[in-house]
Amino acid sequence: MPKRGIYFLLFLLLLGVEIAIANYLKTGFIRAYLGDFLVVILLYCLLMSTLKPSVKTGLVLTLAIAFAIELLQLIDLTRFFPQEYKKLATLILGSQFSWLDLLMYVLGMICAGITELVLQKRYSFPST
Repeated sequence: MPKRGIYFLLFLLLLGVEIAIANYLKTGFIRAYLGDFLVVILLYCLLMSTLKPSVKTGLVLTLAIAFAIELLQLIDLTRFFPQEYKKLATLILGSQFSWLDLLMYVLGMICAGITELVLQKRYSFPST
């Protein structure tokens, strides 16, 4: 299977996990922090499955997108959405800025980067 296919399968798996977290966990460590850790890896897998950036570019771009979304929470971007879309917008964009979320994003990207390095040394994937 091409590397892009593997990224897409990982994206789908993580999307399922994120949906489960959103539906079944309303509070606690997993909802508050592990979800943020996993969501940047999900975003990275989506980006790597659809575009052809280098690993370094993919990691940096993913982190920039995550930081931008988190910073938009400072201005409460969801208040500009019509009422019927506000719940979905809040679920996707979040509702409160948190420095700990930024930390979890960085830790998620470090984990993805280390995983990429380990896999790159161990396996030779077909080109994407």
